[in-house]
Amino acid sequence: MDSATDLVARARDRYAVRDYHGSTLLLREAVVEGLAYADAHNLLGLCLALIGRPEEALVSFDAALALNPRYVEAHLNRAVLLNDMGRSDEARTAFEMAEQLGKADETGFPVMVANRLANAHASLAAEYRAAGALDEAIAQFERALELRPGYADVRLAMARALTERGRHAEASRELDEVLRERPEWLDAMLLRGLTAYLQGDLATADVVWTSAAERHPEEPRVEIYRSMLARRRTGGK
Repeated sequence: MDSATDLVARARDRYAVRDYHGSTLLLREAVVEGLAYADAHNLLGLCLALIGRPEEALVSFDAALALNPRYVEAHLNRAVLLNDMGRSDEARTAFEMAEQLGKADETGFPVMVANRLANAHASLAAEYRAAGALDEAIAQFERALELRPGYADVRLAMARALTERGRHAEASRELDEVLRERPEWLDAMLLRGLTAYLQGDLATADVVWTSAAERHPEEPRVEIYRSMLARRRTGGK
């Protein structure tokens, strides 16, 4: 199975040759994998708009902005779509938001430029991680977060790389920050429980995974982790 990074890269290639249907299918698969960044949702919104599915496109732009509220391009794309849908008041608000965000911020870059740089660092980090170069991946994730510390999806991705590198305590701190902002995010909860488990902190793993089970009772991965925890507590019996 392709990684989400590969799927998004292939989707960009299909978008470049105007195969919007093909790009849509690849991006939907990336979203299902749970690793799509805000720019993948934004690209999916563009594709859906171009194949005449504006309501679904709007959902994708909203998903991009939920992950990254300062994503200027997503605000602009959303504004254009709303205007085309005849929702002029909402479109005006979206345009105003994009214009406001387009001014230079604390990074010294215009917001759109800083967003692109952060996403570029995150994409490069994902490539390093896929190649097994975890230290380089972590460094690129850190650079992305220096530019955009509020990118929760990038922070989660960095926590995955830290976990794979065996830096469980650091991963736990990053995940705690993610969960302070998004306490019901299932992937962050599962990974936070795992980092605790890997550090031998079974009590914290139990608390996190029990909370995940209560918030997401339909999710089978939660019970897999809880069963693993129960086996460890009983000595593997």
